[in-house]
Amino acid sequence: MSQEIKLKQSIPSNTIKIIELYNKIEANLLDTSPNFQRKLVWKKQHKYAFINTVLLNYPFPEIYIASSEIDVNSFQAKEIVVDGQQRLNAIVDYIKGINDFSNQNKIKAFNELSVLEKKEFLNYPVSMKDLKDLPENIVKEIFRRINSTEYSLNTNEILNAQFGDGEFAIFCKQLADAKYEVSERETDVLITEEKRKIFNSFFLNNNIFTENDIKRMFDSQYVMLITSTLFEGKYFGRSLRINDYLEKYNFEFKNYDQILDVILNSIEIISKLKLSKNSYWFNKPNLFSLIIELTKIDTSKLVFEDLERALFDLENKVDLYFNGDEEDMKLLTSDETKFFEVSRQGSHELSAREHRGKVVSSILRQSTIENNDISIKEESIEEKNINYLNQKNIQFSKLIPTETGLTKGIMDAISGLREFLKVRNYHNYEDQKLGPDNKVKKIAKFKNLTDEIDTEISLYRSNGRGDYRIWFTSLKDFANPQDELALYIDEGVLKVLNLSKYDYTNVF
Repeated sequence: MSQEIKLKQSIPSNTIKIIELYNKIEANLLDTSPNFQRKLVWKKQHKYAFINTVLLNYPFPEIYIASSEIDVNSFQAKEIVVDGQQRLNAIVDYIKGINDFSNQNKIKAFNELSVLEKKEFLNYPVSMKDLKDLPENIVKEIFRRINSTEYSLNTNEILNAQFGDGEFAIFCKQLADAKYEVSERETDVLITEEKRKIFNSFFLNNNIFTENDIKRMFDSQYVMLITSTLFEGKYFGRSLRINDYLEKYNFEFKNYDQILDVILNSIEIISKLKLSKNSYWFNKPNLFSLIIELTKIDTSKLVFEDLERALFDLENKVDLYFNGDEEDMKLLTSDETKFFEVSRQGSHELSAREHRGKVVSSILRQSTIENNDISIKEESIEEKNINYLNQKNIQFSKLIPTETGLTKGIMDAISGLREFLKVRNYHNYEDQKLGPDNKVKKIAKFKNLTDEIDTEISLYRSNGRGDYRIWFTSLKDFANPQDELALYIDEGVLKVLNLSKYDYTNVF
């Protein structure tokens, strides 16, 4: 550990008028940009607020200067600004009416001030500490200590200290934090209350972030990750590219509304799926993959029932993965096994994000209209049955059992089916408590071409995630994986048709 040097005495504060500082800068006797200064500059809103502070005669933090060299030709001493670069640059630009002070209407221009107002501004006393000719290493150490922001801060908090009031950061904070307040005095990035509410409610209602996430700013970083990934056009590891976009859009973020609508579309699609609050898909890595992959497809071609069914199917398989039963593991593909592994680890590495994206992309492609065999001219038995039921004005909801579901006795009641049962006063899942002790059982009927076979229907919500479940005894004898089933209610009794197996056009 290097030995720290103690100053002989503290450095006193003096005052200097703005006009004196301005003249020194214009005469190149005061350098506002020595090589150790930070390259960051203020946003225009900060500059306007600062100049307004001076115009109101309010105090602002003192500046630090130090001796640099003596010009032997002019016999004048040159100085450097150790701290106060942005304030002095703003003052010079304001007086000259250049850069962000050109053609603006936020504050009164300097050349529009009255003579008295100009005198008051130029005579404003600035508090200053003059380090004089202290050694360069001491000057740099003083600068470092004045501007240090890294004591006990995590990466997100350090980024917030550097770019937290930049346009990109403000954009992300508005989406992540419902309590975050911002005005046009601070930014040009103002998201409408309506759109903010969609984002804020989505994150809050689905418990995406813990209190600790919010406290340590992981919620804002999550939105930064989503936005940066969309700008990048591909996945990247950890948070490697976030800094680049924080810096790139620190002062100006003109196209924020375009990226906002892209993310908003993904959020609205996911909201329509009506997943349970504790759904596996609200795990942050999985949600991230789902949001990103939804931006890559034409969502108008999504078949929501197919998508919801596919997401539920993969969610059910995660239980098989964690149970680790050898026979159960055979029901998983290698891609699914790897998906659960990287999701369990919560890996932020590039390879993990790419694999999650691959699996989610496959689910989305299989859930679009283009995946259906619409080119087949001959009417399928399913279509024939559905058209007939519609002609007969028989209201029904579809259910498609998966291989995993039939094998393990698990089927998900997707949102369309839940709504169907609710509006017909048959069963309301939302009023149901979790766990097998709260399971509702009723007698139902399997209907083939000649008979109605008794079956017991179980309606329940699982422990843990609260998944919506439905099951029929002896279903494996009535249906195969991927068969299309139609559920309808006849005089209070739920009946099940197998649209893929039987031609019902002559039954009703």
